Amino acid sequence: MTLLTIGRNTVFIIYNKLEVLPFEILKPIKVSMKNIIRYKIIIFIAMLFTYAEDTCQAQGVLTEESSKQLINVNANVDMARVTIGDKINYKITIDFPEDVEVFPPETKDKIGGLTVKEFTTEDIEEEEGRTTREYKYILETYKASSYIIPSFEIEYKEKLKSEVKMVKTTEIFVEVVTILDADASDVRDIKPPVALHKNYYKLYVIIGIIFGVLVLAAVIAHYIYHRKHREVESIPEPLSSHQIAYNDLESLRAMDLISKGQIKEYYYRLSNIVRYYIENRFKLMAPERTTEEFLLEMTVTGKLSGEHKELVGNFLEHCDMVKFAAYGPDSREIENSFNSAKKLVDETREIVQEESVVQANVNQIFVAKRD
Repeated sequence: MTLLTIGRNTVFIIYNKLEVLPFEILKPIKVSMKNIIRYKIIIFIAMLFTYAEDTCQAQGVLTEESSKQLINVNANVDMARVTIGDKINYKITIDFPEDVEVFPPETKDKIGGLTVKEFTTEDIEEEEGRTTREYKYILETYKASSYIIPSFEIEYKEKLKSEVKMVKTTEIFVEVVTILDADASDVRDIKPPVALHKNYYKLYVIIGIIFGVLVLAAVIAHYIYHRKHREVESIPEPLSSHQIAYNDLESLRAMDLISKGQIKEYYYRLSNIVRYYIENRFKLMAPERTTEEFLLEMTVTGKLSGEHKELVGNFLEHCDMVKFAAYGPDSREIENSFNSAKKLVDETREIVQEESVVQANVNQIFVAKRD
């Protein structure tokens, strides 16, 4: 903005950037000193508005350029207060540009004391080359308490650089309560005792009816027993732990989950078959513990040989990779996992054939003596 003054006449020429605004050159006029001061104040205010506009535009460009490189991380749960057995949906959302590589967080069997039942990953492509990635966890617990889901360390780097940076999610508080807590405010006082009338006539009638029904039932049972001469049926022996495992393995194969693309569901069922077999066979609490806790206990127990301990450890670690680390096994690895489970059952099952023969001989001797 330029001001030219010639003598007592003042000529104004107003510029905005490099272009002349659609203002005509004012005709030379005679003004007093008071008008000159007024015009200068107006020109000064116009200069301030022009400077403010240029500054805002420059800040907008800087903000737009920096936002393209920003990594946004957010963590949340669908419910902060749940009851025992409810599923808790925990989600980590990461928004990043296409020239940044994000590494997945470390996944465990438990997060902040809550058991991980399922883990999935989903990418959502957005405009301007940005991607939103969601890590979804389904958590649950059967113990009423207060839990804190710890912060996750999310590592990332630019694809053309080797420097790895890190951002952290926020901690989340979750409260798990029992069903009784919801109705605790509805507890009422105990009613005062009610006086009973000393009239026992109805009581005697009820006792007599009950006694008559029992006698009639005993007579009918005795009659049916002596009429049909039924033999006492022997109670079938319960299936052994390895027979249960064999049946479960055959059922799993018959479900054909692999051809349906349900790889994680297949490995969930396969690992549970092995865990319950170990619990029934060796009395080790495998299903209720994480893989790390069970393997630690297995190292100090003498119920399994060293070869079988190594077999179980490799098997469970492979299953955890598929269940929680989004690892996709090929058909050979899937078949090897099934064969490892069957091999463990084959080599550690109870040998009961000799005991059955001895028991049969004892029964024959007892029958011979009785005759």
